[in-house]
Amino acid sequence: MVRFLKGYNDRYRIFVVSRSKEKTAKLLELGICVGEIAEGMFTFYPDDLKVHMDDQTQEDFEVFSEDDVLEISENGLIYRWYSDVEGDAGIATTARCNSNCIMCPAGDNERRRVDMPIEHIKTIIEYMPEDLYFFTITGGEPTLIGDDAFIEVYRTAVDHFQDAKILLLTNGRTLGDKGFFEKFVKEKTDRLRIAIPIHGSTPERHDSITQSPGGFAQTLRGIANVISAGIELEIRVVISKLNMDDMIGIAQLIIRFFHKVRIVHFIGLEMRGNCAVNSDKVVISYQEAFASAEQAIKLLMKNGIDVALYNFPYCMIKKEFWPLAKKSISAYKSNFYDECSECYMKEFCCGIFTATKDFYKPKVFPIEKEVKDDSLF
Repeated sequence: MVRFLKGYNDRYRIFVVSRSKEKTAKLLELGICVGEIAEGMFTFYPDDLKVHMDDQTQEDFEVFSEDDVLEISENGLIYRWYSDVEGDAGIATTARCNSNCIMCPAGDNERRRVDMPIEHIKTIIEYMPEDLYFFTITGGEPTLIGDDAFIEVYRTAVDHFQDAKILLLTNGRTLGDKGFFEKFVKEKTDRLRIAIPIHGSTPERHDSITQSPGGFAQTLRGIANVISAGIELEIRVVISKLNMDDMIGIAQLIIRFFHKVRIVHFIGLEMRGNCAVNSDKVVISYQEAFASAEQAIKLLMKNGIDVALYNFPYCMIKKEFWPLAKKSISAYKSNFYDECSECYMKEFCCGIFTATKDFYKPKVFPIEKEVKDDSLF
């Protein structure tokens, strides 16, 4: 979630949102920097720096709730790291990546962003509530900040969130490095899950999609290390035009070599970054993506492997697969058509990425309460 505070021209800050003097006082007692939104003013404490907000800015900033964790750049650009309403909590340690996936929702400009200092990352984590249920560490490729720096960030999250499930999103390549993995595995907790993507069943297919020769072998070594260390593993399969005919092959690869995987997620595209630039090469409809994965899903389930669908609206998949569809899109990225208000399943549906809705405008099919299994197809 990004917003712009007009009139701000000061230093970079990390802070927690307050909407009352009482809340501000409590946060300051804990040594936390505060951004108080009240009476048309955005006030930063403990410096008592005030920035007037016009009516439009006040309306735009209604999305920020008390206890949200934000950062603001020197020119007033605000990014939200934690939403208290959505419970969406995580940290991107870096925008850099050692792969360049052709359908990645990040683009070249994003990957060139300068890394945050480690102390800033740790402060963002420590400003979040300690009783979170779930926390994500991601990137770019999150391990590229350096072995020791990454482990320090990971340790901060594990120590701060005493009960939270920690999800590490990584392409798995650095986890195939013996030296790094031996250091990392010493820090493991039974609350850790690692999610790694497989884009093809062969080195040629996988590496052509990641545009990183040798990446397939590194990723498989990383997956093998995760399994051998007893760390919970999730495999992600992003479905595009480039691998839609390889879903069975990927499922067979998982069953043969990585049958101890906790769950496999089949994922729909987000139309931004590389994915938008390469749309002619990668884009398929939700229906095509689901149809290409249907038999692979059944094969995995037949072999005792749990499966879920991310980023697939209910009206784009068969009714028998609805229990697999998760509300996977962050609320600020999710969108619905006007017709969706008529849909019986809207409350549970992930919706459509705003970027996807704007890019190629997929058609939706509102579901009636007594819909038949085959009425949408």
